Amino acid sequence: MSYNAIIYKSNKYKYKLTKVEKSSFIYKVTEGIPSSDHSEDVENNLINIHEDVEYQTFGGIGGAFTDAAASAWSKLSNEKKREFIEAYFSKEKGIGYTLGRITIASCDFSKDDYTYLDENDTTLESFDISHDKTNIFPMIYEAQKYTKLTLFASPWSPPAFMKDNNSRIGGKLKKEFYNLWAEYIKKYIDECNKNNIYLWGLTIQNEPRAHQTWESCIYFPEEEEEFLGILGKKLKNYDIKILCYDHCRERVFERAKRIFNSPYGKYCDGIANHWYSGDHFGELKAFNKVFPNKISIASEECCAIYEGGIEENSDLKNAERYAHDILNSFENGLHYYCDWNLTLNEYNGPYHHRENRGCYADAPVYCIESTNSIHYRLSYYYIGHFSKFVIPGAKVISSSSYSYDVETVAFKNPDNSIVLVVLNRTNENKKCIVRLNDYIHEFELEEHTIATVIINKN
Repeated sequence: MSYNAIIYKSNKYKYKLTKVEKSSFIYKVTEGIPSSDHSEDVENNLINIHEDVEYQTFGGIGGAFTDAAASAWSKLSNEKKREFIEAYFSKEKGIGYTLGRITIASCDFSKDDYTYLDENDTTLESFDISHDKTNIFPMIYEAQKYTKLTLFASPWSPPAFMKDNNSRIGGKLKKEFYNLWAEYIKKYIDECNKNNIYLWGLTIQNEPRAHQTWESCIYFPEEEEEFLGILGKKLKNYDIKILCYDHCRERVFERAKRIFNSPYGKYCDGIANHWYSGDHFGELKAFNKVFPNKISIASEECCAIYEGGIEENSDLKNAERYAHDILNSFENGLHYYCDWNLTLNEYNGPYHHRENRGCYADAPVYCIESTNSIHYRLSYYYIGHFSKFVIPGAKVISSSSYSYDVETVAFKNPDNSIVLVVLNRTNENKKCIVRLNDYIHEFELEEHTIATVIINKN
């Protein structure tokens, strides 16, 4: 038996998901004890892979089909639209996304504030998702031509009349409308099904701890649990996952304990989280340890930039932030990873309710209406080191690195190929010796470079 290695690299200077090497592993350590002078023993610069130690199952990586993303994409020519879809969702021509998030009515990255219901309609007779059928679903249909999409949905706010401040910005859902709001969500799922948009899951509320300056709704833990019970009963015959929390990662474990120990925990399939409060990978590790049969999904990650338009001086920093976060999240128990807007226009939108905030959102890809062009950020390629090569159903497997400066995560695909992702965020080149079952392969990882090593048995 022997192994061969194919290596892809990306960095700011030379490589963009570029295949740089294909070679065999070398058997350096003889079976049993190495020679007396240790000439065949290797102990420095090692990255170990233990394929017999398996952890959680990889579900997929993707991004959000927001109204802003669909709007920016719709302004391109048909040829450029196809290029964009292939770049994200084709394994052969792009980076193979398999996961997508959609919003239930408008969010901050929508052109307008909209809901599916006439104001004060407590019968739901006026319920109409024509906006999404026209603006968002066409983009999803095109993506589905290239992959089997795992889709989940999230609400930003109920209609204003259901809330205690009579506004879709901030405030709380009135208890007398818990049942009607659950019926609204159920009706949304039914309408999606009628239009061949089949949801794998939904989160109860985006960022339930934040009173934002756009569509938002506050839920205290006990309120989310109570609403979970109502929604869970309504959806008990639906094949759909209900995910709770959907906010920053530093409280994942404590919220999980509350939810799963509550009378309504039986309706919750997992916890969604965001990265905006910092790494907190230990929260994911604790969650996976205590609740190994529950889902952990990073439902929204986005880099803030402080200049309007495409901020080139943040290109490497943002790409490395994605890679660091994806790598360590899966290393600590995550199942799914979803970026925020798939794309934006050259003005970081379109959006509403976000004026004069002093910061803008970045995206891995920009659709430039004025020139009918697509601009790929470095983060697109860095995310691709995971999404392109790791197949849904893969297992995260054990790996160890000789230095904190060389970050690693490893997966075993359903076809038994092994994918090792290695990240170097330092200003120095790093020597890497990959060791698998006493076979080794050496390569150099340049400064500020990410590499994916694909290993197959011969």
